[in-house]
Amino acid sequence: MSGKRRRLWLASAVATVATLTGCSGQQPAAASVATRFVQALSSSDGAAACDLLAPETQSELVQSAGKACPTAVLEDKLPSEGAVRTTRTFGTMAQVRLPTDTLFLARFKSGWKVMAAGCKPTKPEHPYDCRLQGG
Repeated sequence: MSGKRRRLWLASAVATVATLTGCSGQQPAAASVATRFVQALSSSDGAAACDLLAPETQSELVQSAGKACPTAVLEDKLPSEGAVRTTRTFGTMAQVRLPTDTLFLARFKSGWKVMAAGCKPTKPEHPYDCRLQGG
C-alpha cells in the first residue's frame, strides 16, 4: 500500500480467538493458504499471491497502489519467509501467525483467502497494524 499502514480493527475477532478453542478441522486449510501466499511472495509470483487475496483486499491494494495486483503485492514488501507457528480459526475467520507476520483469512465459497497481511500487534485498543488489508 505504498508504505502506508492501516489499522486492522479486529478487537472482537481477537477477543473471540482468545476465548474460543477454534475449529481445528479448518486450521490446516487456512494454514495451507497462508503458506502458499508467503511462498508466492518469496518466489516473486505476484499473480499467485493475488489469487489468494480476498476480493476486497485485492481491490483495495489495486486502488491504493494504482497498479495491477501482481505488481502492487510484490512492491508492498510483505514478509515472505517462515513456517506457520500457530493457526486459530473461529467460524469463517482465521489468524495465522508466522515468525515475522500475522495473516488474517476469511473462508469464502471458493476457500480460504487472505484478508490482511503484514500485521504486527500494537496496543489493546488497536490490536494489529497491517500493511495490506481490504476496505
